Amino acid sequence: MAYRFPGMDPYLEDPAIWRGFHHRLANEIADRLNPSIGPKYYADIEIYTTFEEVHIGKAKPIIPDVAVVAAGFGAPLAPVAVAEPTAVLAPVRRASRVTPVTLRAVHIYITETNELITSIEILSPYNKRGEGLAEYRRKRSTLLASNVHLVEIDLLRGGERAGSEVQGPPLDAADYILLVNRGTEVNPGVWSDIWPVTLDKALPLLPIPLDPPDADVLLDLNATLRTVYERAAYARRIDYRQPVPPPALRPGMAKWMKAHLAATKADAD
Repeated sequence: MAYRFPGMDPYLEDPAIWRGFHHRLANEIADRLNPSIGPKYYADIEIYTTFEEVHIGKAKPIIPDVAVVAAGFGAPLAPVAVAEPTAVLAPVRRASRVTPVTLRAVHIYITETNELITSIEILSPYNKRGEGLAEYRRKRSTLLASNVHLVEIDLLRGGERAGSEVQGPPLDAADYILLVNRGTEVNPGVWSDIWPVTLDKALPLLPIPLDPPDADVLLDLNATLRTVYERAAYARRIDYRQPVPPPALRPGMAKWMKAHLAATKADAD
């Protein structure tokens, strides 16, 4: 089955799919960039592991047994009012588990000196909630205050966005956010180029900055997604009859999604 969406496929946001997709996407971006930026530069994958505390537990309703007790042998039976059993809410039991989270970013270096020039951050759910969000914000602030270019690829509808410049209207209506912030050598760390993208639109050609005065290299994210999708055989693994993974779509986009999936199913048949 061919890739179904003009840009990002929201079914790839399913937690059961995302981790492998995230890793494959980082690898594919680096592989696509290297032929275009050599020999002066090279792209490599930064792999780092952090730990996320996960709380597990839920309230368990208990239905008490109802016993019927007979009177003594031969004694007359008096009418007895029997109350309906009610659910008793047991105490909440919670377990805390620390699980490793492996994250990947694509870094572009100058070949001769190994100097970091551009950091391409592909956000994961961990980067958009709780301590993971705070951790990423610290990393982001460091990058924005440096000469390193920051490219931020947020292909997740859920969670909280890291920067104030990607929050609020009209960006709240976007499903996905792409951002390029050029290092302080050419930009005082203030201005970012931002591409808000809705689910029904293709992703833009994303400019990847290099060391001035070298020109940007364009990254075709749509072609990148299609390559990852085909190589990972996601068409076999995703059931498009199921609802889109959370969060829920906005009403207008939900209507578009229903019509789009019906049309693409008809084409596939």
